[in-house]
Amino acid sequence: MIATDEADKQNMKVATDSEFAQTLKRIFRERRPRRILETGTHLGTGTTRIIGEAIREAGLTGVEFISIEVNPQYASQARANTAAAGIAVDLRHGLSVPRSLLPTPEQVHQEYVERVDPSVFVDHAEQDRVKTYLAETDFPGTEDDLLGKALRAWGGRPDFVLLDSAGHMGIIEYEYALTLIKGPCTLMLDDTRHVKHAKSVARMKQDPRFTIEADSPEKFGFVAASYKPRRGGGILQRIAGVFGGRK
Repeated sequence: MIATDEADKQNMKVATDSEFAQTLKRIFRERRPRRILETGTHLGTGTTRIIGEAIREAGLTGVEFISIEVNPQYASQARANTAAAGIAVDLRHGLSVPRSLLPTPEQVHQEYVERVDPSVFVDHAEQDRVKTYLAETDFPGTEDDLLGKALRAWGGRPDFVLLDSAGHMGIIEYEYALTLIKGPCTLMLDDTRHVKHAKSVARMKQDPRFTIEADSPEKFGFVAASYKPRRGGGILQRIAGVFGGRK
């Protein structure tokens, strides 16, 4: 495994002139999404800002842009940063998934210490990894299932979804989102050479409902794909199987 340090984390910020940004902006020009959902706002200066710029540059109107951030300090800073940048975003503070789907310390240790693919990036030293990952989503009393609430409010029909949450939450968000998306959309995964979404993109590439449109190694990698559910919604993924033996 390749552990990221603080310098690496600085590099995780996505530049507005990056390949990721250019790919996202092309998608917005061509498909003109109206319902846009992002997880992992962080400070609102990375992918959130790129989405805001893409909306503006494509001349989109009547857009619903929702971004989800669980850390209250980050959410507060993101609101200030997006307002200063003139980005119209409905920034929601809370957990993206139901609290019942958060992994236990044992599950995090198993998946992100014992079973980590040596070719992918992973955060934190091994002795600190479980505690530090769990702290990223440990906000008791915070509203949960914001991803589900947003998708259900749209009847399961977003136009564009970007999943970019905490490192130990990528596959959980991915599997959960697929149980709720009922119509065609574009799905982007950030950090696909990282444990966050290495497993997600591997499953995506085996799923006939997806057509991969971009698969880049830039920074920690990203993938963009079009998604077309089968009639009747397809076969729902079992969230309980994310941990405990599935590979």
